[in-house]
Amino acid sequence: MIHGSFKGQRGAGFLKSMAAAWSLTFLVLFLAYILGGLFFLVAASLGGIAAYYLTPRISPALVLRLYRGTRLPGGRNSEVQNQGLHHLVADISRRAGIETVPGIWILPSMRPIAFATGDSGSSAIALSRGILQSLDSDELVGVVAHELSHIAHDDSRIMWFSEMTVKMVTLLSFVGQVMVLISLPAIFAGRQDVSLMFFAIVVVSPLVAMLLQLSLLRGREFAADALSAELVGSAWPLIRALSTLSKRSHPLFLRWIEGGREHRGHTLLRTHPPVEERTRRLKRWEGGRQGVHICATEEELMEILLSGDSGRRIG
Repeated sequence: MIHGSFKGQRGAGFLKSMAAAWSLTFLVLFLAYILGGLFFLVAASLGGIAAYYLTPRISPALVLRLYRGTRLPGGRNSEVQNQGLHHLVADISRRAGIETVPGIWILPSMRPIAFATGDSGSSAIALSRGILQSLDSDELVGVVAHELSHIAHDDSRIMWFSEMTVKMVTLLSFVGQVMVLISLPAIFAGRQDVSLMFFAIVVVSPLVAMLLQLSLLRGREFAADALSAELVGSAWPLIRALSTLSKRSHPLFLRWIEGGREHRGHTLLRTHPPVEERTRRLKRWEGGRQGVHICATEEELMEILLSGDSGRRIG
């Protein structure tokens, strides 16, 4: 069972994510009601339920083949490095409560990319050759744990729901604007009034929905950071991975940690939190723990993870 000083932070992150998700839901229902009354409200409710529970189950293998990925072979006949990576993913998956151990896929890209796809029943983690060459074994542990945390949190379903909700808001906003345009002759003739509040809500709602979605996505990243530190037993592997990738001068190296070129924009417009904020939170959480931080070799990391000795600090 996972325990420690991260629980409160994860709980706060969960509440913020749920607040953003419920705000998105309320926005859809409110917009539907003011546009079409009870009929639109029921239709939007059914659409939202379908968006959440009928998430399409796309094969992780199919997704990763689109990226020209190749599955990393396992078993006794595979290379020692491959075996170590499979053991690492299997152990962290067990700690995270993931039903089926995700497959490991290698992407040919030299960009430092890592992502997970699927849910706890069928999933995969993708690592590019670029990120494997950029990070040492300690830092790679933090990245792998972060991506597996997304699978444990079922973030693919949450992201799908937020995307469908934003599309619903955009569609309803378009319907509302068309209704206003159709009513313009009657409005100019003085036969019909138009509420400026109604018009403002219809026009601004897609922007509000997008900001709520981005807030939700950033919240899921913070939650994955927190769980990864719990699973590994220390926040330092991920902290050092973020530091290593952020020091790269080319903007492509910021793709994984800050969502592509978004690092130049305002925080509200990012899908990923700023790396400085992620690092600050991880260090604050780490500072609340007891014990002495030590550096660990690849063999020591594997021994600690497989033995379940989370009391020893990994760095």
